[in-house]
Amino acid sequence: MTMRRRTFLGAAVSAAAAAEVAAVTGGAAQAADRDDAAAVGGVVTDDTYDGSALWLRYVRVSDPALLRRYREAISSVVVENASRNKVYRRTQDLSMAPGSAERLVETTLEAARDELVRGLGGLLDRAVPASTGRGGAVPDGAVVVGTRDSSGIVRQYVSAGDLAPLGDDGFLIRTLPGRGRGRHRFTVIAGNTEIGALHGTFAFLRHLQTHKPLADLDVSASPRVKNRHLNYWETERLYAGNNASGTGGLGGETGALFDFAATGAAADRNLPVILDRYIVTARALASLGITGITINNVNANSVYLTPAYIAQEAALADALRPYGIRMALSINYAAPIDPRFAPDTLTAQQLDPYSADFRGWWNRRASLLHDAIPDFIGFTVKANSEGQPGPQDFGYDHGDGANGIAAAVAPLGMKIFWRTFVYNADVDTDRLKRAYLEFGPIDDELQPDGTRGRFAHNVLLQTKNGPLDYQAREPFHPMFGRMENTNQAIELQITQEYTGQNTMLCYLAPLWEEVLKSDTYATDAQGRLLPKRLVGHIVDGTAQHQADTAIVGVANLGNADDLTGHHFSQANLFAFGRQAWDWTLDSADIAEDWVRMTWSNQEHVVATIVKMMTGSREALVSYQTPLGIGHQMRSSDHYGPGPSEMLARPDWSPVYYNKADSAGLGYDRSPTGSNLTAQYFPTLAARYGNIDTVPENLMMWFHHVPWDREMRSGRPFWDELVYRYQMGVQYVTWMRQTWDTLQPSIDARRFAEVRAKLAAHEADAGDWRDTCVSYWKQFSARDIPVDDGPLSVKIVVGGRTIGGFDLSASSYPIPVPAGTSPKITRVIPADRATRYEIVAQADGIPGQAVVKVVREDFFGPLVKDYVFVMQEAGTDAGSNRAEGGRPAEGATDR
Repeated sequence: MTMRRRTFLGAAVSAAAAAEVAAVTGGAAQAADRDDAAAVGGVVTDDTYDGSALWLRYVRVSDPALLRRYREAISSVVVENASRNKVYRRTQDLSMAPGSAERLVETTLEAARDELVRGLGGLLDRAVPASTGRGGAVPDGAVVVGTRDSSGIVRQYVSAGDLAPLGDDGFLIRTLPGRGRGRHRFTVIAGNTEIGALHGTFAFLRHLQTHKPLADLDVSASPRVKNRHLNYWETERLYAGNNASGTGGLGGETGALFDFAATGAAADRNLPVILDRYIVTARALASLGITGITINNVNANSVYLTPAYIAQEAALADALRPYGIRMALSINYAAPIDPRFAPDTLTAQQLDPYSADFRGWWNRRASLLHDAIPDFIGFTVKANSEGQPGPQDFGYDHGDGANGIAAAVAPLGMKIFWRTFVYNADVDTDRLKRAYLEFGPIDDELQPDGTRGRFAHNVLLQTKNGPLDYQAREPFHPMFGRMENTNQAIELQITQEYTGQNTMLCYLAPLWEEVLKSDTYATDAQGRLLPKRLVGHIVDGTAQHQADTAIVGVANLGNADDLTGHHFSQANLFAFGRQAWDWTLDSADIAEDWVRMTWSNQEHVVATIVKMMTGSREALVSYQTPLGIGHQMRSSDHYGPGPSEMLARPDWSPVYYNKADSAGLGYDRSPTGSNLTAQYFPTLAARYGNIDTVPENLMMWFHHVPWDREMRSGRPFWDELVYRYQMGVQYVTWMRQTWDTLQPSIDARRFAEVRAKLAAHEADAGDWRDTCVSYWKQFSARDIPVDDGPLSVKIVVGGRTIGGFDLSASSYPIPVPAGTSPKITRVIPADRATRYEIVAQADGIPGQAVVKVVREDFFGPLVKDYVFVMQEAGTDAGSNRAEGGRPAEGATDR
């Protein structure tokens, strides 16, 4: 169809405001390009949409009554002094790439105004003009944005006392009556700072995107954690590149989000040229209240500290700054010896963290960055871990190294985020114990002034949520609560290294919610339980009153069209930001907001997709690492199964973690084993240390579980283990089939792309199940359990009851005696809660029958399609193969 662009900036914009808003992008042209869209179920969709707007697409409100009420309530945008407080800009030739749809702004209030014009124009599908508010009168239906300093209207209607509790990043949104007669009403969005007002702008738009009522708004919000950062690891864990695999780039790009050294066709797109995706990212991160981003790998290349790269970094910082996004870098501890910095280099002997040489070098590098990027955050450091150099190479500990760099950058107002991901095998035989054994004594160390803890005030220890490595389920890291005297940041992985990468649909917010809401049972110096002691309370400082707090996410962004490599991976970035702002939020509520902002506000679509998302992580745990077994991924890519792998380094090897033998499965970390449990506070130490009280979903983290141990279901451990693997796959089958039912309500391109991912997801989940169960079977010496699984059934054919079906098989040969009907006359589920449907019957022999079995289990719906191949009795059943080349097993008379 012909594309026709419409604008919403026409005659309604006053002459005084016209010049100020003339450069607003697409303003409202966000609702443009409608003529090539299709109306599906009352929702305007674009069948070519690629996901590139993330959750900021702003499609027209589909409910006619709600649209009418929104239009009645909103008439215009008023932003006073929008251009007054220009942010710092170092790069004089900063510019957007030719043909860009986005634009550079010079102030935060310009960003807020542009977003409102764009967003309201799209949501209301009509012009929503912006004005400067000159003259003092507030139009009926105006949305006023600003601070008490920038806006006389805000100053008139919002007191300093109202804003005081909100801090620099918080905001309030209120519906207010005007001073005139009648039903004159308007909305004010205010913050103590312009960044706070911008956060409120996005919150207001989210309110509309999710179709919530506008009447009598009185909302205020401020973040629980001060520093809400992303670590961007470029290509290290990149599953969102624009090539077919998602792990790299095309046209000379690396696949990374930001272009620093692209070649070939993309060579003219390197920074300081600003690409659309940079601004979309900045807007999206601002919508979540993200405050900073470390832009390079923690396995750091020191090229980012060279003048040429600093100039590019300054340009990027200039583009991000209006949105409240500050920049940081990962550094290599031994960077001072890098010859690229000659003649300003040190020798290895000069890397004494207490020396003037070492601290002076880091101060000089930091000063170069500070000169170019005055709001530069500081450095993230991975030291003495996985080949990265650190203070231990020179005879010092982590406290010495962190404090040495921290002292060098403290005069510039910078912080050091020192990662605690260390596992020196000399420290302890159990990898999971090593970090606390190294960092705990430094935190407890008595200082000359009588206080405890040696880490400097501008150091934050950055610790992964669990003691291993981003597994789909781990116990929370024992350092949370044990580092009472040190600033501590939690590190979460948004990019799905071990949780399906860019293929599997795995919504991670339930994982993070589980961790953040775990009870540490932390105590005070007298051994009394702290009143606030959840992991979230430790992270936000309310438990132990650390001076600085942070939550860090390893980002999943790349240069793919949808920026994350899987349309549903966008939800993980969205959820991280929402939980970083307020870790008490419910992960299902976050999912609902994202679905409404991204896919549809149709109730059946929302309910269906939210259900898919909220069970997806538990399903992945089930088909990969059920009941607490961990790190069974193959070493080559951390994606597929590798339970039998033994690598050169034991603690990288799946067999190190599974300890499979004829007695059982799992790593004994109880008091009779490695005693990792002792690193937790006493209540948890006792709970985790006893196999009878440990949560079953963590059982193999802490115990070597006998194959015949009776589980809470009444089944032996072996049977329960196999059924969990099968259940995980059965949930993915349900997701795939359920997604197909949404086709009439989802735009064509995104529907097809997710459908293809789910097909691959189901196949790969089956591979995980089959590989692991087959490997464990060698040790258990037990048969695959049948007839007692959640979806087990027996069938009656020709008067015979037939069962014993291995739920992992994809088809089953059924011998039918000559002269007997091949029809299934009865289906007998093992559990009365199971529902079934005979989808197809065999018309003759040979023939095929299909029975669909469905059941709701503890993490969601499960589906099994039994394919029965009816064949003449006496036919060699072994010649009949299940789909995928696996023998069809287990059809026997019962």
